Amino acid sequence: MKKGCFFLGVFFLLSAVLTGNESGLIEKFPLEKGGLHLSRLSQAQSFFDSVGRQSAVLGQENGNSEIWIYPYKVLHNFCLYFLIEDESRLLDGKTLARRIDVYPHQTILRYVHSFFRVEEIFFTPLRKSGAVILLSVETTKPLAVIASFAPDLRPMWPAGLGGQYSYWDEGGKYFVLSEGTRKNVALVGCPSGEKYSSGPAHALPEEDMKFKIRIQPNKGRRYFFPIFISASHEGRKKADEIYLSLNKNFRQLYLEKFHHFYRMQKESLTIQTPDKVLNQAFEWAKVAVAKALVCNPQLGCGLVAGYGLSGQRERPGFAWFFGGDTFFNSLALNSFGSFDISRQGLTLIRENQRQDGKIMHELSQGAAFISWFEEYPYGFYHAETTPYYIVAFNDYLNWSNDTEFLIESWASLKKAYRYMLSADTDHDGLMENTAAGLAALELGAFLEKTKSDIYLASLSVEAFKAFSEMAVFMGEESLALESKRFYKKAIDSLQSKFWIKEENRYAHAITIENKPLTETTIWPFMPLFFCQLPSNRVGVTLDIFASSEMSTDWGVRSLSPKSTYYDPLNYNYGTVWPFLTGYTCLAEYNYGRTQAAFSNLLHLAHNTFIDALGFCPELFSGEIFTPLEESVPHQVFSSSPIITCSVRGLLGLKGNALKKEIGFRPNLPGDWPEVEIKNFILGKDVFDFSVKKTKGKLFFRIRGSTESPYRLHLNPSLGFGSRVKKVSVNGSERDFEIEEERGEVRCVLRLELKGQIEVEIEHENSIFLHVPTRFAQVGDKTRGLKIIRVDFKKNQMKILAEGLGGEKYSIQLLTPRPILSVSQAEVVEEEKQRKKLKLIFDQENMNYFRKEIVINFK
Repeated sequence: MKKGCFFLGVFFLLSAVLTGNESGLIEKFPLEKGGLHLSRLSQAQSFFDSVGRQSAVLGQENGNSEIWIYPYKVLHNFCLYFLIEDESRLLDGKTLARRIDVYPHQTILRYVHSFFRVEEIFFTPLRKSGAVILLSVETTKPLAVIASFAPDLRPMWPAGLGGQYSYWDEGGKYFVLSEGTRKNVALVGCPSGEKYSSGPAHALPEEDMKFKIRIQPNKGRRYFFPIFISASHEGRKKADEIYLSLNKNFRQLYLEKFHHFYRMQKESLTIQTPDKVLNQAFEWAKVAVAKALVCNPQLGCGLVAGYGLSGQRERPGFAWFFGGDTFFNSLALNSFGSFDISRQGLTLIRENQRQDGKIMHELSQGAAFISWFEEYPYGFYHAETTPYYIVAFNDYLNWSNDTEFLIESWASLKKAYRYMLSADTDHDGLMENTAAGLAALELGAFLEKTKSDIYLASLSVEAFKAFSEMAVFMGEESLALESKRFYKKAIDSLQSKFWIKEENRYAHAITIENKPLTETTIWPFMPLFFCQLPSNRVGVTLDIFASSEMSTDWGVRSLSPKSTYYDPLNYNYGTVWPFLTGYTCLAEYNYGRTQAAFSNLLHLAHNTFIDALGFCPELFSGEIFTPLEESVPHQVFSSSPIITCSVRGLLGLKGNALKKEIGFRPNLPGDWPEVEIKNFILGKDVFDFSVKKTKGKLFFRIRGSTESPYRLHLNPSLGFGSRVKKVSVNGSERDFEIEEERGEVRCVLRLELKGQIEVEIEHENSIFLHVPTRFAQVGDKTRGLKIIRVDFKKNQMKILAEGLGGEKYSIQLLTPRPILSVSQAEVVEEEKQRKKLKLIFDQENMNYFRKEIVINFK
């Protein structure tokens, strides 16, 4: 948004006056619509939300919604009816919802009729409790809006209250919801509202509760008609205070939230690439992850896992606190510089650590009403959360340089480390599911066979490594040496025990008989994600990941369809999870499978716009591109890998603020002429990167706002078969090294960065492979070309690919090299810098078939 427009909007908003007239309406002001924005015609069953840190509006695009003010579900089935008073005609708003506009700070539904247009603006404060629904009405006749809802006042599952009742308070113009002790109270109303339904005063009514808001055309032009919702566990007085403050301070609350997300968009990490969809998905992923921060008045602040409708139940998606989700999503928060949110998430987990050191799996927002950890099994029934806590903490430390937090948390980390040792009963360095609980899977046939799955084992290895590094910083040398010994033992066990020699790949798990569980799952991505496996042993595993066996046009399957346990709708045994796709994407980037990795990244980005606008669903069918019915529509760990894969994979950016080091290993597509990266944050230091390509040259400009110099390890991909002619740094020729993996060439430079440096790499004869990505539409099956592996040696490129029988595909080679011959494909265009090949899979049945394209260059 242009700066002038931004400040003009702020000026008008600040000029708006909250009126003191008899109806207590809010004088209209221009709504802030700068920054991120998505819009479409309403899709009746699609999800939307408007969430703050203490409350949430969760709804569908037909206008039906529910409202949570933590820890309560206040109401559900909230919807609008419209009464044209001179005709006595009642219209159901669900039939009139026409358009939705989604912003980080608000969501707007538009209802359209020939006599009127109504905008319903859903708003929750950023930091304060409560919810506000503004009605902006344009009508040619007197109109009444009927607000209807089913009352709840129920804490989040599995807690409960009894004796709820409701009544209309004529003085306050709101419904009061409470229960026998009168400690738990919610208020729902409008300053100009009139009671429009009846019910018993000693109980909640069986029918929906309603109030009416009368609107004259002249008032509709001048005022917003607000609906306020408040709640408190401290009684009626506190609920009244919150209710009144929503009205009194609305402009301030509105501006605070708008400015928060506007600043986050501009001041945190941003990327500008030639792919506008990826750029937009990256920004919305930042919003999706930031909205995971919730502050429960009884439990504190932490990261919830996601948002979805609860209907008549008390489970709003996964809007309660999870350990594993916090750790995975913190990698994204650290990547775009949101250290404060990451720290708050880790703090809540630390504060709920078990006495023996085990880290919690989940904590319901209703936990203060019950003995959650003592009487329910969910709190600590996962094993991987304890090592992941150590790994995530170390990641946060390296990116944020928050050594004070390490010192404050060191006792907790040592307890977690000791718990890890206690869960290794055979002393091979790897925690065991049989001793500590669940990890990769939560249900199904594999569990009873599993001693240690590869997800838990890999986290065990990485946790020992991370703990050793932190122990060194804390000056505990003997503890550092001890954990380093465990790391070496653990990684040896991981690499040997999970290896299936006969199939040349790694297993999903070690069974209780100490044998590899040979079912093909996607979970061996985890040691690849941490670079724990030798390159000469990962080829077959990575080939399987990229093949049609595991890869769809919207992500990777959790289990191979060749398995007798495969079910494309089963939660753990065949569905496509974006968060598993994210791990796989990073694993592929780590081991040089950039074609498959980039395809997975683009599919993750595409998922941002197919269901709930701006958010990614929890999981998809393994066969047909559609979210499962039970899928949570705003699942945070489905959006966060867009950030992590973009930053740490595509751009290859990693940092260590403690050691003053930056790794920059970009894997940019050959047809991208430039990329801009702004506000890469390490501790309090900020860096910008500019990458530009011209014919035979790659140019970097890197700026750092730092007090101390950083060591920069620059390692860009130059494509296949490239020869580096010359490297200049700030105009002076510089020595360099070459890395090569299966013919892909990287130029390696080790530089000191303080202020600004410019690097120019001159190279020739590069070959980049460009494969158009196929984006599925809802209802599609997988049809896209799968690039499994690319190798280049002695002027010959081999491309192992799979395609669907009867389909035609095209690939492009971006290179000045002339082609001598091609097998299993046809050259259809050959320009000086670009060659186009056509691939035909002429088999008649609709299965995937594999072929190797061999291209010989002159």
